[in-house]
Amino acid sequence: MSTVDLFAVQPYMRLADYATANAFDHKVDIIMQKIAARRDPQIPTLVVFPEDLATFLVLSENLDLIKDVDTMDDAFSRIGRRLWPDLFKQMLLHRTLSLRQAFFLLNAPKVWRDWYRTMTRMARHYRVYLVAGSALLPENANGYQSETWTCHTNHIFNFSMTINPAGDVIHTTRKVNLVPTQEDTLDLSPGPLDEALGSFSIDNILCATAICYDGFRIPHTLKEPGFIPLLPLMDEQGVRIIAQPSANPWWWKEPWPFNPRLTRKEQWIEEGAFSLLAHLTNISAIVNPQLLFHQVLGKVRFRQL
Repeated sequence: MSTVDLFAVQPYMRLADYATANAFDHKVDIIMQKIAARRDPQIPTLVVFPEDLATFLVLSENLDLIKDVDTMDDAFSRIGRRLWPDLFKQMLLHRTLSLRQAFFLLNAPKVWRDWYRTMTRMARHYRVYLVAGSALLPENANGYQSETWTCHTNHIFNFSMTINPAGDVIHTTRKVNLVPTQEDTLDLSPGPLDEALGSFSIDNILCATAICYDGFRIPHTLKEPGFIPLLPLMDEQGVRIIAQPSANPWWWKEPWPFNPRLTRKEQWIEEGAFSLLAHLTNISAIVNPQLLFHQVLGKVRFRQL
């Protein structure tokens, strides 16, 4: 019998947690200390952090500009004005007319370095498998076993990585289905389906990552002909555990913008990964943390007979 401890981490992240690389590392370490106190060190542990956890590392070293802003859009706009000469260079270098792409291209080396250093250290120190949430990043020409970053193209993806207890990146995926009115306005590119259907093994239990919307059963709107539900495809491959790092920009108990008869909570249950569980053959557990406004640490034990 194989057993895995599953932890879903929903951290309360404040701007101060992104002020410096050390601040981010310290915040994640505090969370990992709590997990260490609750896990069984004799059992493999999978820790799943939420989507976009590392995206906001673009704010580091620039908090003086945004301490009084009301929205994230305002924050990015102020930082963009400070970095305008560098952004223009990125636009020329990578042949893009998109300021959003230039912004993420410019910050990619810093975001990757700080995220990679923290998460690989946590996986090694606490001896866990760790789905490190996600960040908005281009493809790295140097691969994913190094803290250095060289942008391969000007395409930006919602990217997630999984790290083993030795600190090695054993799985990467880029989000296939982009959320309408949110990610499609950031000039992101969808990830390749074959990569998204990749998997990794924990003690002979097959696991995979479906970033948020990739785990949904149906699209949010009728204008998404390219939407692909990934969980049935993963189920066909024998995957048992799904890590679904998520972030929710809408009020949980307010009407769902694309179908006001439902709240966001109701829509999540009716159309999300939970609605698929009863119809899947192999997938038995979905670990689905969200980047919300309060901190939650959930633990479940998975046993494979």
